[in-house]
Amino acid sequence: MAPKEIKHLFTEKGEVISAIVIYGARTFQGIDSILHQVAMYRWTDLHILLGELIQEGDVFLNESGEYGVRPELEADYNYFEEHMGEWLEPPMECEYPDNYVDPEPKYPDIITNTESWVKLHKPEIVFNQEHFYLDGHYLDSFTRFILTNAFNTVIVVNPFFDLSTPTQLMIKAKQNGKTVVLVTRPPRGSHFKKLHKIMEEKGVTLLYHNDLHAKVIVIDDLLAVVSSMNFKQRASAGITWEAGIVTVNKAIVNSIKSSIADLNLQPIK
Repeated sequence: MAPKEIKHLFTEKGEVISAIVIYGARTFQGIDSILHQVAMYRWTDLHILLGELIQEGDVFLNESGEYGVRPELEADYNYFEEHMGEWLEPPMECEYPDNYVDPEPKYPDIITNTESWVKLHKPEIVFNQEHFYLDGHYLDSFTRFILTNAFNTVIVVNPFFDLSTPTQLMIKAKQNGKTVVLVTRPPRGSHFKKLHKIMEEKGVTLLYHNDLHAKVIVIDDLLAVVSSMNFKQRASAGITWEAGIVTVNKAIVNSIKSSIADLNLQPIK
């Protein structure tokens, strides 16, 4: 079954609706508290979001001062809660002959692969400097590229994620035989617990840190990205402006890996 189109899903307004429908928040303070616990930082005032949702007829405020969601939209969000796994594309089923041998990769490693991406997308970058800066859609494009072209391991440190394209590419990397580790915050609420459970079922190793705020990617122990980008639809779709530094300096990559290893990480329960 194809995923159902749901109004405001994966937007700030959608997170407000989720706070009301999924988490049962009914007051302004309750909604505000939920959003601060489970969602990324917001530049839009909650008063404005609620006002726009009420004006659009998607949210109402009853005589008791409690917020609610129109029945059809509430049913849609409950549908998403029940069918979240359908938003993830299933792996491609391929049959190979018994004597099939994987071909040699076109490029010898992720660094040479990255050099090819730079020449195509950002030729002004001098790649032999070992570090370079990306922002906006270039950061998003490069993130997708390295998640797709990892040879061995993918380590992602990110406090907030949803069913964005980078999240799905992590799952595909695991399905393609790579080691994939996601370091994130513990989930709060049934919606996020279900999403984390789906990631676990897809084979992604989840580790938790309560005070996590950094956003880091390490590919094949050879390349690292330190940026502002959460693995959420708004960030990966370019709605919010994100920026970061890419490094292929071996010493720095090792230092980043060591700092991750030094965290008191807890496995999924």
